[in-house]
Amino acid sequence: MRNSLILLSAMSLILASVTSGSVKKGEVELEFLGGLSIQNAADGSDQDDILAGGTGGDFDAWFVSGGISWFRTDNLQLGVAGFYSSMDGSETVSLVPAPAFPEVQNVYDVDVDLTMYGAGGRAKWHFNPTGQWVPFIGIQASWATADIDVSGNSAIVINGVTAPDSEAQISGSDSASGILWGPILGFRLQLGERDELVLEYQYRLWAGSIGDTLDDGHAIAIGISHRLN
Repeated sequence: MRNSLILLSAMSLILASVTSGSVKKGEVELEFLGGLSIQNAADGSDQDDILAGGTGGDFDAWFVSGGISWFRTDNLQLGVAGFYSSMDGSETVSLVPAPAFPEVQNVYDVDVDLTMYGAGGRAKWHFNPTGQWVPFIGIQASWATADIDVSGNSAIVINGVTAPDSEAQISGSDSASGILWGPILGFRLQLGERDELVLEYQYRLWAGSIGDTLDDGHAIAIGISHRLN
């Protein structure tokens, strides 16, 4: 996953040297993006947190999004977008059930699958809107809802040895919702009379109950914008 993010970043630098772009007030655009992300999982402090997907590990994810936007000035673009994302991760988590007995641990080896939908708004400020390439910064905020499935096994370990007959299969499911928000940056490159390539980095933060499962993360997206006028 990390190698894929590096590859997408390298592609953006290559394309920047061979294409051009421009944006202006009054344009209305459709935008379609897809990409990869690495999300940090929130730390699970007890069994309920682990069954809800909080493990302290990482999620590898892919996502797609689509939206419509309006250029209010040559620089300022406002829009709305919806997205779908699929995340998965695995982690081994050890909990001490009683502080007085640190040699006893509950060990969970879990796989977490998370499916998410969301929609919200975005604002971008474009620099050098008539230049060879058009960099931008911005911010996004979306309402998101997720279905979380946890599977794996657990065991009681005492002084590094698994206790007899303590291994068990575990499974759980949960749902969560909240806000995905954070800064974005990228650039746009002209492909044709009405089409442009968009490359974008997103730093992702989470609020609400979904923040009990996801901490923060990084995403790289690539896509197409199509001007309607």
